Amino acid sequence: MKRGYTIRKAVNPDNFKDFKNIEKVIDKGIRDILTERLKEFNGNSKEAFSDLEKNPIWLNKSKGISIKAVTITGINNAEALHYKKDHLGKDILDEDGQRIAVDFVSTGNNHHVAIYEDENGNLQEKVVSFYEAVERVNQKLPAIDKEYNSASGWKFLFTMKQNEMFLFPSEDFDPKEVDLFDEKNLSFISKNLFRVQKIATKDYFFRHHLETTVEDNSALKGITWRREGLSGLKNVWKVRLNHLGKIVQVGEY
Repeated sequence: MKRGYTIRKAVNPDNFKDFKNIEKVIDKGIRDILTERLKEFNGNSKEAFSDLEKNPIWLNKSKGISIKAVTITGINNAEALHYKKDHLGKDILDEDGQRIAVDFVSTGNNHHVAIYEDENGNLQEKVVSFYEAVERVNQKLPAIDKEYNSASGWKFLFTMKQNEMFLFPSEDFDPKEVDLFDEKNLSFISKNLFRVQKIATKDYFFRHHLETTVEDNSALKGITWRREGLSGLKNVWKVRLNHLGKIVQVGEY
C-alpha cells in the first residue's frame, strides 16, 4: 500500500504559478476558490496571489476567514529517517508485520549546493539533498562536507541555500575593493545584491534582494534576476544581513 504525504504551502506566486499547482490542494472547496481566483486574473499568478493582506482570498468573508496557506499532496520521493520503536528500543510493526516509518524527508529537495575550486582553478559543485544532509548529521558529521575531494586538490569555497544573499561583481562594482560595512556604500551594494531563488545542478537562479516578482523578463536579466552556471559564480561574495538589511558578515557562515 502506498503511503500518502501532505505538506503546508503558503499561497503566493512562487508556490502556485498555474492551475496544475492548484490541483495538488487537498481540500476541494479551497481548490475551487484558488482556481476561480486565478481565472479572475486570467492565469496571472503574480496578480492573483500577491499582497494577500490588501487583497485577501476569502474562505468565509462574513467571518473574516481568508486563505493564506493550504495543505497539498506531498511528493512521492519521501524517505524515512527512522522507524517507530517501543520503550525498549524494539521495532513496532504494523498489521502486515512491516516496520512503521516516521520522520520523513524529501530525497528530491536540495538542502544546499557546495562550491569548490579544483586543482586547476575551475569551480566545481556538489548538490546535497535534504536527505543526505540529515543523514550526515545523524552520523555526527557536519551537513557541509568541506573536505570533499580534498585529496584531489579541491578547496571548499562556500555553500548556497535558498534565500541566502550574494554580491555579484559588475563593471562599476568590485566587492573586494569596497568596504562592505560602510553605510556610504549601500547604494553600490544594494544594486549588486541578489538572493538565491532556487538551485539545481550547475543551474542557479537569483533574484535582486528588493525584487518581489517571479517573472524572468529577458530585458531585466542581470538587474532584477540572474541565471548563472558555475562560471557565473566566479568572484561572488556570500554575505549575511541583519534585520535592518545591513551586512554583518562576509564569507561562509
